[in-house]
Amino acid sequence: MAQVQELVTTADADAMLEASHEKPVYLLKHSIACPISARGQMEFVGLEGDDDPPLYAVVVQYARDVSGYLAEQLGVKHETPQAILIKDGEAVDVKSHGAIRLAALREAAAN
Repeated sequence: MAQVQELVTTADADAMLEASHEKPVYLLKHSIACPISARGQMEFVGLEGDDDPPLYAVVVQYARDVSGYLAEQLGVKHETPQAILIKDGEAVDVKSHGAIRLAALREAAAN
């Protein structure tokens, strides 16, 4: 299973955004109370290949402030589940709910 780094502080979020200047990263905004979010998480953690981007996640129940901070920094309206591909500190692809599928995530990352 893929290593997913959980973001719990805005400093963690800033470090992820900085890392996206080296290579693209994926962020998952996840709700532990939602079965749709659980399905999105299962697809997201399928990104475990050597060519897949580093993975980060925010569990909104534990880090609501971080989730809001990232929505503001990236200019992306908050939803859960939500997978955001970030390159050079900017959101370059956003998928939510049923659109979070492993093949679609990989395709976005390859472009």
